[in-house]
Amino acid sequence: MNTVHYPSGTILLLVGTSQGLFRVTSRDREHWTVEKTSLHGPDTHVFYAVCDPRNHHRLFAADNRANQEGCLRYSDDFGESWQEPKHGPQFSPEDKSIYKEIWHIQPGRSNDRQTLYAGTGPANLWTTHDRGQSWELNTQLWQQGQRDHWENGSVGTCIHSIVADPTRPERMWLGISGAGTVRSEDYGSSWQTINQLSQPDPAGWTEVCTSTHRLLQHTRQPETLYQQSRCGLFRSLDAGNSWKSINNGLPTTFGFPLAMDTNHPDTLFTIVVNAEDRYPNGEQFTVYRSENAGDNWQACTAGLPAGPAGRLKVLRHGMCTDNTDPCGVYVGTRSGQLFASSDNATHWQLIADHLPTIYSVTAFSL
Repeated sequence: MNTVHYPSGTILLLVGTSQGLFRVTSRDREHWTVEKTSLHGPDTHVFYAVCDPRNHHRLFAADNRANQEGCLRYSDDFGESWQEPKHGPQFSPEDKSIYKEIWHIQPGRSNDRQTLYAGTGPANLWTTHDRGQSWELNTQLWQQGQRDHWENGSVGTCIHSIVADPTRPERMWLGISGAGTVRSEDYGSSWQTINQLSQPDPAGWTEVCTSTHRLLQHTRQPETLYQQSRCGLFRSLDAGNSWKSINNGLPTTFGFPLAMDTNHPDTLFTIVVNAEDRYPNGEQFTVYRSENAGDNWQACTAGLPAGPAGRLKVLRHGMCTDNTDPCGVYVGTRSGQLFASSDNATHWQLIADHLPTIYSVTAFSL
């Protein structure tokens, strides 16, 4: 039984930080309330949190503490109290393998309330079919990753994007740092790496580089995918068989976050930065918007800081959208600012400041 109640239509932001999980709520997307959950502390690194609307708004959080394996926790009272699964993501005692962090938690398809997925680092996929009580490893992906000797980036390999195709239950995509994008067409029994460009890049590349930063599926055209990677933004119209660059005038090709307006899925939002120091070029903090699937981009800056205050960093899960129309867009920074737009990124306001380092922001309409 939930001890916290929010009126219907409330927007809930789950903000994962280096000191725990925060709830940020609003009825009108103009006035916001910031609250700590009971999952907090100086060593509570919540890389990601999600609300599962299929199961009475159960919250799941990735609690990654120093020198420990990441712990998956869930709450049925909006974060007032937390429980651990009976059998969380864990290798068998006979297997000497370990994972370090949980990077992503993804509710399954709307017609399958029991299933959720979790991605970890090193890159493993875990699945539950009992609403989060017991989790099992996808051994085929793990064995394939070992066999293919996936690249280790600065954080090693990790699964940060999980896309379960709602139109074909046998099909799933994963975005993997250190491997790129992989796809299964047989319920996860085998995996294919799909990094091929539709035509060579001007720099001579024939593949998308293997460090994918974010992966999304178009909500109306299931064969269309978008990804942000270390070498740019890309779009696929054939389920990932081939990719085309959609940088198209952006000031750099390097960025982490990528978000989409689910009601108008040709509208995308991203932040690009200098690859060397991960700060924006210049001193204007900018969200870029495309309303034609990446064919061109518009700088959206109204209400965002400039000058020395505009030198802000954003991580891969630090930007998200809600499902309202016009779209709400939310950005959290490594220095603890949380910005919101209620009009498709046209105008922005600062809704929280002095938070710990923000790892992730996810939005839900209650």
